[in-house]
Amino acid sequence: MDPITISILTGLATNYFAGFTMPVIQRFFDEAFRRKPSLEDDLKKAASTADFERVFREAVGVIDAAAGSGSIAVDSAFLLAVRGIRFDHQHGTVTIQGTTMTAPLIQTGGTAGSRGVTKLGANTALNSGGTSIQIGESCSITISGNASIRQS
Repeated sequence: MDPITISILTGLATNYFAGFTMPVIQRFFDEAFRRKPSLEDDLKKAASTADFERVFREAVGVIDAAAGSGSIAVDSAFLLAVRGIRFDHQHGTVTIQGTTMTAPLIQTGGTAGSRGVTKLGANTALNSGGTSIQIGESCSITISGNASIRQS
């Protein structure tokens, strides 16, 4: 990703991704731009908040984050995706709390060979096309290894 695009993302996207680190945001947009290269040019040409929001809406068709051997923490966020949201702990950790996720398909946990942990903490809601999981105050769900929750 070139420096102009990184600068734009740093200045504009940070409010949309409160709680995420810049490398996570950059990986998210790298993947969106790989799938649809014209989005990067559209972002560079964005002259208003409405222009940025149009690019962002198109980019968030799928939110896909993997922890590798590190960690991802999402705290007090609202995530909305047109097609799907996936958090894969792989060999690291994913912590999601005080967050609402909404998409037709939501998958949290690990994949084959994973050794990590996902913790869905208090005051979190996962709303998919056909299911809803509400995690109340002082509650949590812990998912480890290759186990996952898939909602559609």
